[in-house]
Amino acid sequence: MNTDMTQLQKKHRTNLCKKRRRSDKDMTKTTMNRRKNKGIAKERDSRTGLVISIHHAEGIDNPSSYPSVINRNYRVLFWVYPDDQLATELASGSPDLAWNKKYCIELDEARDCRFLYVEVLRCGSSSDSDPGTSNGLRLVGRAKIALPNLSGKTQGRYGLVRLEEDGYKAEGHIILSMELMKIDQS
Repeated sequence: MNTDMTQLQKKHRTNLCKKRRRSDKDMTKTTMNRRKNKGIAKERDSRTGLVISIHHAEGIDNPSSYPSVINRNYRVLFWVYPDDQLATELASGSPDLAWNKKYCIELDEARDCRFLYVEVLRCGSSSDSDPGTSNGLRLVGRAKIALPNLSGKTQGRYGLVRLEEDGYKAEGHIILSMELMKIDQS
């Protein structure tokens, strides 16, 4: 029965080839290309998302090291692509802050995305002796963190560096977790 079915399929394919005026070899290539394209369509139907949970920060603007800082409101600015930055809500306090928020960034697989860039900013005017920038924002720490593998998760306490007059100074930590996952479009 199986041989009868195979002969019937060959006969059907030969009839199709005659109708379309293609050789049997060309018809096989067309069929294989269609199968490949269906696989590509399935890949395009799922996107990759980076889920980030920003928990808290420690050792930011320690009052004993920076007694002149009056306003202690902070926000975390983070991104994978420089033209697509996200920010947390303001959190108050020092030297330890808490956000406990979750965010999702859709990744563009055509662009380079290997790191999460994180900056902790002090918001608002701080003091007369340390005016910061004209918009009232002052960078108090930054980190560059490698993204996890696909379907992988990472969490940790990441050291922050701060730009001082004589170079960079390691100060404070940010605690966060990241997970790369497929996002289904359907």
